Amino acid sequence: MTAVIAAQTRVVGMVRGREIDASASVTLDQDTLVLAWQDATPWRLSLSGIEGIAGGGSSLTVYLVRNDVLELSGDDQLRALGLQLLDRACAMPELTRGLKSLGSSRGTPVAAHDRWFAPLLAARRAVEGVSDPARQVMLLDAAALTQDIQRAIAEIAATKAPGDPAEQRAVEAALEEEAAAVFTAIESMGLAGDALRGGALDTRIADWRRWVEIVRGVFAAADDAWTGIAAELR
Repeated sequence: MTAVIAAQTRVVGMVRGREIDASASVTLDQDTLVLAWQDATPWRLSLSGIEGIAGGGSSLTVYLVRNDVLELSGDDQLRALGLQLLDRACAMPELTRGLKSLGSSRGTPVAAHDRWFAPLLAARRAVEGVSDPARQVMLLDAAALTQDIQRAIAEIAATKAPGDPAEQRAVEAALEEEAAAVFTAIESMGLAGDALRGGALDTRIADWRRWVEIVRGVFAAADDAWTGIAAELR
């Protein structure tokens, strides 16, 4: 279980048109940032409403939706709290949940099925447990994933038409056509990843959420493409 980090801090900022300048104890409770004021009801700010964070050794800036900002100043515990907040907010979700073709190869070439999904499963394993957005983008490199899927297509075509280079090229072209939406989704993922890495800290978490949705789209497109690919191999 992750240790609870509590930081005593001065909070200055603006939330929903209200100016804040008060002392508070700050903790993380699951997916909520809790500000416990000395003389008022605690505020519970959902991580889904936090768009970015920035900080140093004894300060932490929390950027909220609607351009609201909270400036927290205190001691070194704020740095640890900021890292914990980023770890919680940018935990990679399960990318294969809800995919139908991935979980079933009934009635299709099993070896080709496994070869087709292997690059995606390897990508999923690579980011498992990684919560740093920049590292996630690096591990889910769009160019590398494109090459891995193209290699999988070539291997599937070679297995379909062994010893016949012309037929292999024809099968490979047909499979690439079926996978066109996958390559388009991967290209979008790469652009979103570049925007995430090059973006400002005040929108880093919001940019990450947009990138994750596109990553989900890559997995969904590959799942959908398998139906057409399997039909080509029968």
